[in-house]
Amino acid sequence: MSEIINHITAFQPVYRVLHREENLDFYRGVLGFKVLEEEGAMVWLGGHEAKKDRFQLEESPGFRPVEGLKKHGQTVIKANASEIEQLIVRNLDKIAKIYQGKNGLAFTALSTEAGLFLVTSDSLTDLPALTEINKSEIKLNLDKNFKGLSDFEITAMNLNVADKSIIEFYESVFDLKAIDGKIEFPFVTLTLNVEESEDLTAGTDEVLDLEFLIFMIDKDFDLKAFANQFSEANGTYIDASAKTFSLEVPDHAELWFVK
Repeated sequence: MSEIINHITAFQPVYRVLHREENLDFYRGVLGFKVLEEEGAMVWLGGHEAKKDRFQLEESPGFRPVEGLKKHGQTVIKANASEIEQLIVRNLDKIAKIYQGKNGLAFTALSTEAGLFLVTSDSLTDLPALTEINKSEIKLNLDKNFKGLSDFEITAMNLNVADKSIIEFYESVFDLKAIDGKIEFPFVTLTLNVEESEDLTAGTDEVLDLEFLIFMIDKDFDLKAFANQFSEANGTYIDASAKTFSLEVPDHAELWFVK
């Protein structure tokens, strides 16, 4: 196992979007996120109370929609069970499916640009056991004081990849073995599915899709030494202070390591 695994403190995905406000209507209204900061094309989102950066969007005018499957297959978000109920009761016409688990409800929703999100609670640990229920079965009381999720975590992502070599690249970077395409990291599980679709190899500077994955690293880790392991790889960058290192995954996305 690579030493860097023990120094990961948080995880954030970054997605390209075309129209910021249309997308923010979805992320604020349907998923219950709060905009924490906006700077240039970037938007940082998190919970209404914790106010920790959990999620990023980059407005990308001129980029085109994906043809076929996106690299971003599904993002799993975990939050408070009662707050999830409030999102459901407010968005019955906007969410895709509702699921019943042993200890609560979950739902899926498609973003403005067809990104699939599964919102579930910490008490629902057996996601394959969720049972879809009809929206007409939902009988929930509206809390007029509800503003959105107090906090949330991204605990899993399904990513579509064009070739098994991409999975092997992830394995080599982190010195972890993928089991049936699944790699367990601190804070998040990535499942890499080999699929055939025309835009799975499109560059992140071309299409509206997953842009990069950020792994936050503690200040004691020697990021420069880690970056030196990839000196012969294409598409790498490390800043002068050795606090940010980016690595391009061939035919996929970018990995960012940030102290």
